[in-house]
Amino acid sequence: YADSPKLYIITPYWHAAMSQFPMRMLKRRILKSGCSCLIYQFPVKILSDNVDLTEKYFKEIQEEVKKDIRKIKDKYNFSEIIVVGMSLGCVNALMIANKNSDVNKVCLVVPGDSLSDSLWRGIGTRKLRSQIKKHHINLAELEKDWKDLDPKNNIDGLSGKNIEVYLSRSDKVIPYTNGNHLVKDMKNIDLNPAVFKNNKLGHYLTSLEFILFKKF
Repeated sequence: YADSPKLYIITPYWHAAMSQFPMRMLKRRILKSGCSCLIYQFPVKILSDNVDLTEKYFKEIQEEVKKDIRKIKDKYNFSEIIVVGMSLGCVNALMIANKNSDVNKVCLVVPGDSLSDSLWRGIGTRKLRSQIKKHHINLAELEKDWKDLDPKNNIDGLSGKNIEVYLSRSDKVIPYTNGNHLVKDMKNIDLNPAVFKNNKLGHYLTSLEFILFKKF
């Protein structure tokens, strides 16, 4: 919407292109609130056992989305730009928002602090972990290769931005401890995220709750 004050940029969960209904619902709710919305779709291969290619994809997406935001902001003069990351998309969201003066707010739905550690410990990436191990890559090596992608390494330029973090205490896809560590890392550098935690809903239902009930 050309006259809307806010633009929401959505970086979705892994495999979102194969399950588009939740993203369409989120888009519908944002537009209904009178705000503008831009939802990205990323290929499944954004995360794979090709460690170098994964890093390449994430960094290319970072640059392309930042360029898109700059062009859109210049064209429509939005008063507020909010980047929303969901699950794996939280990695993209922080890479895009960190040290980016065009972004005013970041919402992180079931994030982790480390892409490599979340992959290694999460139940949804066990097959991918096994594939990476076949390349004789251990967790320490993966952490070194992907350090530029890690959420915990992309928060030092968020000062002055509003931050919301949504966590599930029962999350086993991106373990709760990883998300909680990210919150602690933010607080350690004097960021003040608004943190919402639930005890009952897991990873996917926490994301769905955000899609269905978040006030925009």
